[in-house]
Amino acid sequence: MRRTLATAVACALALAGVSCATNPETGTHHVVFTTVKGEQERARHIHEEIVRFYGLYQDQALQDYVQMIGTRVARNTPIADWDFKFYVLDDDDINAFTVGGGYVYIHRGLMAYLNSEAQLAAVLGHEIGHDVARHPARSEAQGVLLGTGALATAILTGNPALAEMANLGATAWYQGYGRDHESEADRLGLEYATRSGYNPQALGDAMKVFKAQEAFELTRAKDEGRDPNIYHGVFSDHPAPDERIVAATLGAADITTVPRGGWLDNREPYLKAIEGMPFGSSREQGIVRDNRFYHAGMKLTMAFPKGWKVKNERDRLLVTKKKESVMQVTLEKRPEKKSPREFLLQKLRGASFSHGDALAVHGMEGYALITRSGSPLDAGEGPVRWAVLYRGTQAFMIAGASRSSESGAPLDDGVFMSSIETMRDMKPTEYPLAEPYRIKIIQADEKTKIEDYAKDMPVEKFKQEELRLMNALYPKGEPKPGDLVKVVE
Repeated sequence: MRRTLATAVACALALAGVSCATNPETGTHHVVFTTVKGEQERARHIHEEIVRFYGLYQDQALQDYVQMIGTRVARNTPIADWDFKFYVLDDDDINAFTVGGGYVYIHRGLMAYLNSEAQLAAVLGHEIGHDVARHPARSEAQGVLLGTGALATAILTGNPALAEMANLGATAWYQGYGRDHESEADRLGLEYATRSGYNPQALGDAMKVFKAQEAFELTRAKDEGRDPNIYHGVFSDHPAPDERIVAATLGAADITTVPRGGWLDNREPYLKAIEGMPFGSSREQGIVRDNRFYHAGMKLTMAFPKGWKVKNERDRLLVTKKKESVMQVTLEKRPEKKSPREFLLQKLRGASFSHGDALAVHGMEGYALITRSGSPLDAGEGPVRWAVLYRGTQAFMIAGASRSSESGAPLDDGVFMSSIETMRDMKPTEYPLAEPYRIKIIQADEKTKIEDYAKDMPVEKFKQEELRLMNALYPKGEPKPGDLVKVVE
């Protein structure tokens, strides 16, 4: 009686612009703020912004492959008439998500760590499960998107402040949907993938990939003095990795009817599909080698101090020295009829500053100063080093801050200024250095050892750990003779 009454009341809210959706798998009614058609239309608009923000990975063969696998899984849902679309994003985050309306995204960063077509099908099936159960629309109705919706608001209002999407925390559909919804998506994804002929053990294997990533990320984040970045399925308020692995294994054990010809894993076709895919940043995003940044498209290079962590993020270069100092480089359009000094002072309007000087760096004019307080960096507390360099139609903004100061300047101000002075045009001989590291598939023999191939990993630390993670060998495993192994070169 209570459930019926609650459903009737909820559906009555449609008079106020709220709809009532029925879960096609369970028959349960849920309050949503949009129809299926409305959700699909909104997803199309969101898609445009996602593509603008991340970019699609420019390999049509891989895009077609992922679309083929996703379509195969989606056909085995109760909404098989939906026009599901699957996209590989040109981004090295270890993540996949859906915005509803049949739009599903997987980052190439996650694909580097999956090891079979069946695992890919399980991940896509999980996201399809979110769509089938209308989790994006239901979460909005529950206030999850409306409460945290920096990105949703930005997209729907046309506000270009999409940097919020870079933070895990911007939206429910990027982070995940909570314990019950994630568990439901796991169950549905397993069902759809196995109906498609894929090995039911693949979901558990995919969860092991995420568990290993979580364990390693916690270790790495502690070493680097930062907060961990973790795939949406393993946030603390979601089912724990071990719990999800057990659930996936038990779910797989319940599936006893084996299709004619056996279950599909398709490890070799998957590895062939991702061979040549960039590991880390792509050419379009710029490459970091030995703490020097190279961007072939902009014909630009810049060096940073040894021992500092250089992170090539979507909208900035972020350079850190543990928790002691941070430096960032962002790109803006050069203003017309404004000198570097005028441009910088306008950007820092309201801040108190000192030590202003004109800059001349490899043919670029610029200006540098130190703010004492009121700047946009370091919570508005000074001192912060700021600089701008004009290069053609571009304006490079550089900012650096330290936890401590000396003589009215950040403690590492000398390092900041030295790095600024390294910005220059690339030499013809440097263009090969702007090419990305790529995944290569080899066949192991008796002599194949992870440590031998880990030397080429494009990371400063944890080289063996990264390579083992890519091959489901974390933390101490070694490939067996005959195994296909992913390496990076």
